[in-house]
Amino acid sequence: MGKILEIEFLNIRGCNIKKLFVLFILFQISTSLSAFAQTPKSYEYDLIRAELSVLKDKNSPQYKKTKQKLERYISQNKIDYSTQARIEDVERLIQEQKYNSAIYELNDLIENNIEPSLCYMLLGDISFKSAKNPKKTASYYKQSLQYNPDNYLSSYKLAKLYLKENKNILGIEYLKHTIQKTNDEKVLKEIEYIILNKITPEDKYDANNLYEALGDIYNKLGKKDDSYIAYTKAIKINPNDIFLKYYLGDLYFCDCKDNEAISVYDDILKDYPNDTMVKISKAKAYANTGNLLNAEKEFNEVLAKIPNSSQAIYGLYKIYERKYTPDKILERIYKNKENYKVNQQECLNFAKFLEEMNDEKGAKNFKKFALKLDEAEKEKLLAQKKAIENQKQNLTPKEENKIIEKKDISKTQKKQTESNKLSEKEKKQLKDSLQKEKQKQEQLKKQKQQEEKLQLEKEDKIIQQERKKAISKDPKKYYEYKATLDNYLKMTPKDASIYTAIGNTYKLMGEPTSALQNFREAQKLNPTDSDIYYNIGLTYMELNSFVTAKANLIKAVNLNKENEKAIKLLGFVNQKIITQIVNNAYNEYEKKEYLKASSILDEGLKNYPKNSQMLYYRALVYDAMNRNAAQIIDLQKAIEYDPGYYMAYYQLGKAYEKIKDEKSALVAYEKFLSTEPEEKDLIEEVQKKVIALGAKYY
Repeated sequence: MGKILEIEFLNIRGCNIKKLFVLFILFQISTSLSAFAQTPKSYEYDLIRAELSVLKDKNSPQYKKTKQKLERYISQNKIDYSTQARIEDVERLIQEQKYNSAIYELNDLIENNIEPSLCYMLLGDISFKSAKNPKKTASYYKQSLQYNPDNYLSSYKLAKLYLKENKNILGIEYLKHTIQKTNDEKVLKEIEYIILNKITPEDKYDANNLYEALGDIYNKLGKKDDSYIAYTKAIKINPNDIFLKYYLGDLYFCDCKDNEAISVYDDILKDYPNDTMVKISKAKAYANTGNLLNAEKEFNEVLAKIPNSSQAIYGLYKIYERKYTPDKILERIYKNKENYKVNQQECLNFAKFLEEMNDEKGAKNFKKFALKLDEAEKEKLLAQKKAIENQKQNLTPKEENKIIEKKDISKTQKKQTESNKLSEKEKKQLKDSLQKEKQKQEQLKKQKQQEEKLQLEKEDKIIQQERKKAISKDPKKYYEYKATLDNYLKMTPKDASIYTAIGNTYKLMGEPTSALQNFREAQKLNPTDSDIYYNIGLTYMELNSFVTAKANLIKAVNLNKENEKAIKLLGFVNQKIITQIVNNAYNEYEKKEYLKASSILDEGLKNYPKNSQMLYYRALVYDAMNRNAAQIIDLQKAIEYDPGYYMAYYQLGKAYEKIKDEKSALVAYEKFLSTEPEEKDLIEEVQKKVIALGAKYY
């Protein structure tokens, strides 16, 4: 009986005092059945909170009175009201199915911004157990993740909820998110069981994602061999999953399975023969196996394309360091560089490079060699100086004058050449009008460069803040992702897929601004790739920049009409924008700033002319302004665009009553009841109206 009563409490809206009293008596009778488990006083504590949960109007005398009663109870019984104690008490209430008491506590904690992520997760648990409303339950878990994206339990529960609803795509995505966010062995093993026994892949992408998820699980559980098998199966199902191939190759390399790594790198190079980062990784793997000739060949191929590749240069240095002296090392590394000569400065430059590569020993050796070269150079110069002095002593006055004359002639010729050049410039000057236009264009260019510079400086500040926050939040995970990121950053040249991979890794690290910078680079290289725009849209959405997110998602859909991810996300973003508009308007409505509220909704409806929600709220504003005709028109439109919008029928009935059109009001109220609304108090109110009006017209 206790369980039935709690659910009844949960669904009541706007109870009167008499009803509350009856429920109070029933509550006492039902809970006395298990009185051996708790003291009578604790039942009183639970009941007071259940009453508060039912009383929605916090300004009502009854609510204030009950709230005071709760405060007295806490004080008199010296209840531990710390956050931890309250959370533990909520868990006890949920276990005992006293959902309304738990809901009161959770809402109070959320209002005070205390553990909001955990509280929304527990509200989701209550919704799942009592209301059996998947949509509402999912919204609670999503709110939990908005407050704390690392709450892997919310992510896991949301995944299971979607899978239960046969929404495989979302379910698998949230399973993968859960795996990324936790090392909890129990949860990882549960997910492994679900993947192997509970999910039937709908297509190859589902299967690819599931094997990848299994690989991630086995990797975290220390089952390396199983992990490799799972990743290999994922790649076999979807050979175009280049990101996973990179990951698998690097995983083999880090695990000293160099031959396996080389095999994966070769597979990548079949499709991407110019991928220098893969060549570098392959060269390192060759070096590890002792195959220095092949390693040298791969590094040199990279240098032929990118002469300043630090990874290739350092890789060659490591091959040569024990074989050759510093000057010979530099000659071999820079053999393709025109007119390259080893000197003191080149040795110092290379020493600095080795310091940047954290090779202090190598840097020290090159600095020593630079000193030797310096001493040799000084000795050479000294010898030359002495030779010149000796030569001067043997010159006649006539010979000295000839040398001076030659120098003067040379200077005169130089000045004449410069004068001629200047004259040519003057002859070729553009007309004044063209010159002015050129100056104007240059000024605009400088202005644009300045704006871009300021934007970059602004983004750099934001990046620093994001980085600091991400590191402080979870340093271990941050640096795990950074290790992957470093591999991508070293790849040269980078194509659109590499920049996209870098952007996604930055997102995982908690640096969305850096992610956007790299997605833009990918966009420059491949401006017709729908998925790049999707990634940009997704990132802006996570930054709550919904308008910018929408613009990019529209572009993604226009480029690929079958991009389901972009289509679904665009719908979600549109709803976010609509909710934002409605909330802004409602804030003005509550302040009785009706013109401002109306103006906000007018602007919103320009972009979403058939949105029932905005039409409904504008009707409420019109009602407050006594614009009855305008209110009715908006409500009729709202119903036309969404026939199941029962609150529009309810409000329309009230509007018709207001203008004394009772027959139209009766029709609107009957339609309200036919939509099977959930609010019991409204149902009772409308039923009474239908009976009263029906007596007049039927």
